[in-house]
Amino acid sequence: MTDAEKLTANHLETTLLISGPTNKYVLAKLPLQAQFSPVNSTLVFDYDHDGNQDLLLLGNNAYSKIRLGKYDANYGILMKGNGKGEFKYINQQKSGFTIKGDVKSALKIENLLLFGINEKPMITYKLNK
Repeated sequence: MTDAEKLTANHLETTLLISGPTNKYVLAKLPLQAQFSPVNSTLVFDYDHDGNQDLLLLGNNAYSKIRLGKYDANYGILMKGNGKGEFKYINQQKSGFTIKGDVKSALKIENLLLFGINEKPMITYKLNK
């Protein structure tokens, strides 16, 4: 092990990188709710049809060590974008998302959102046009 390379993690937040005007990535500040549980999948789409891209963060992890407990506080975290790289949390009562379980994949096809959840059937949401 003396010859093994040692790496250190120095940034553990759920983070959004946006391509800046000089073609360099810039860290965008996400609301605190983005940190409540692991994020495994993200959908980028215009949820409220205002012309700005919004984010839907999906995740959870029920299979961590027993003494640490489950990381399952994410039921679909909707973040409203303002078109300038800033996002505001939309509470779940307003967003309507109640996606339970370990979401591993997400896909938007036209006005349907499809969610692949570990050891559960796929869930589908239909968006209003």
